[in-house]
Amino acid sequence: MNKHKLNLIILLLLSFSVLGQVNQKDVNGKRHGKWQVNFEGTTNPKFEGNFDHGQRTGVFKFYKKGFYKHPSAIMDFGNGQDSVSVTYYTQTGKPISQGKMIDRLREGKWTYFHQMNDSVMMIEHYKNDKLNGFQETFYPDGKLAEKTHYVMGVMDGSSQIFAKNGQVLKDLHYSEGELDGKAVYYNPRGEMQMEGSYSKGSKTGIWKYYEDGKVTEQNYDSKK
Repeated sequence: MNKHKLNLIILLLLSFSVLGQVNQKDVNGKRHGKWQVNFEGTTNPKFEGNFDHGQRTGVFKFYKKGFYKHPSAIMDFGNGQDSVSVTYYTQTGKPISQGKMIDRLREGKWTYFHQMNDSVMMIEHYKNDKLNGFQETFYPDGKLAEKTHYVMGVMDGSSQIFAKNGQVLKDLHYSEGELDGKAVYYNPRGEMQMEGSYSKGSKTGIWKYYEDGKVTEQNYDSKK
């Protein structure tokens, strides 16, 4: 074997050795390259991914102890950016929810899934890990079941609940977490059951009740 060929073989062996290395640190003691941390006393991974001089980059996979066939969460750190794309999974590998996080806090749109047919179960919007915007819940067939508005984790604004046939069952309004304003209730056939107003969570003024074609009224202010 000539010297040139021997040097080439040595170089290839060294390259494969470097590529196969895991859990390395740079000269400053920061994690660098491929890392895999196992659950204590086992060879089963707790998480695996890549670091760039201490910064998480690309895709990281996280596992739940005792379940290693599928990751319990996959996080994409991109090029070390602050916004992280996250998907959580069941033990069988079906997605539970997905969205973005900033500094480990949910931010923006998050989607949750039904487990029977993988359809969307809920869509939420977050700001600093608090519900902020409309929360929409869906039946397994995709039809809207509920739509409620939140402001920084508190119900504030319109709230509607729907029957499976699409009929509005409750048309409500909240202010700082309490029922406030006009409220109308229907049955699944679209027939009005009662209507009135709330003030800070309590019925106020005249409420009308509909039953068998008859209307009765009750003045809640007269009880005060």
